[in-house]
Amino acid sequence: MIILSLCSLAVIFNFILYFIFGSLITGNLRSHRFSATLSVIMGFFLYYVMFEAVCIPVMVMKKPLHLLAWIWAGVVVIVTVVSFACCRKRWIECFRGIKGFAKEHVVFCIISTAIILIECVVIIYCYQFTLDAAYYVGTASTSLTTDMINIYNPYTGMWQDHFEMRYFFSNYAINDAVMCFLFKMHPLIWTKIIMEAVVIILSNLVLYRLGRAMFKYDLKRTGVFLFFSALLCFFYSTIYTAQEFFVTRTFEGKTIVGSVVIPLVFLVYIKLLEDHRDRSLWIELLIVSFASVVLSNSASMIFPAALFIFMIPLFFIKKDFRILIKSFAVVIPCLISVFMYVMYVKGYFVIRTI
Repeated sequence: MIILSLCSLAVIFNFILYFIFGSLITGNLRSHRFSATLSVIMGFFLYYVMFEAVCIPVMVMKKPLHLLAWIWAGVVVIVTVVSFACCRKRWIECFRGIKGFAKEHVVFCIISTAIILIECVVIIYCYQFTLDAAYYVGTASTSLTTDMINIYNPYTGMWQDHFEMRYFFSNYAINDAVMCFLFKMHPLIWTKIIMEAVVIILSNLVLYRLGRAMFKYDLKRTGVFLFFSALLCFFYSTIYTAQEFFVTRTFEGKTIVGSVVIPLVFLVYIKLLEDHRDRSLWIELLIVSFASVVLSNSASMIFPAALFIFMIPLFFIKKDFRILIKSFAVVIPCLISVFMYVMYVKGYFVIRTI
């Protein structure tokens, strides 16, 4: 019961952090109504973009993990202070709006909460073990134990004389190690309980906003959409769908790409159909592009593919060549990641740990 309570508090803490980070974006969009769900979603991606900006220099200079942890804690404090100073009035209005929404739509709130809780209980208590799953827990454990960043192989514990470029930018698991250090939690608890719950809730938040966009804010249809999305998670789980990752490999970066990033790109596409000149939507896509690289190296190819699947039809619908130009600019972080990895595999460069 104590562990369950601590994990619940940690999940809540994560979403508070995402809300604070996301408010830096949504709180300054004067042309849009401030949204708690959008703030959390965008805050999640901005959080990992900023973490990457801090992590890479510390890692390249071969500094210890505990230094990264304290630097990142300082960054979080600064962001919290700035966000509070800039957005506190909008926060108060937002919380009042949430309270009013919960009173007005009690049935919807109960059903959607029940769906999320069922998914959390079933998925978290499900047996999960794959080589990739071992990597995420192993990286957090190895980094925490050795007090170094990506220098020791998470599978063997052996020292590596160079950084593996496949994981050089994908520091999602390193953030797990940082949080384990700061909160003195075991990596298994943080990765396989706390972050699983975070991913499940985050995915449902994206689906909620997607349902609202598709069904023109009809909550009844949105509720039905969430219900059948949950059914698909449990009864359409194959190696060829994102559901397999969502149910059996929830804490992996690939799962976030498949269950959060791709639906989010679809959501932005729907919004762009209404107004493809909305600059804030393109900024959101750019942030997601940067963060996707941090979450998983696979996103460097998956995100551009998913984006252009939607943006090419949008180009023909709107007949505006700037859509393709903006789309290309958005995927530049992914292309840089792919380019560096290919150069590394071909033997053109290597970053030593010596």
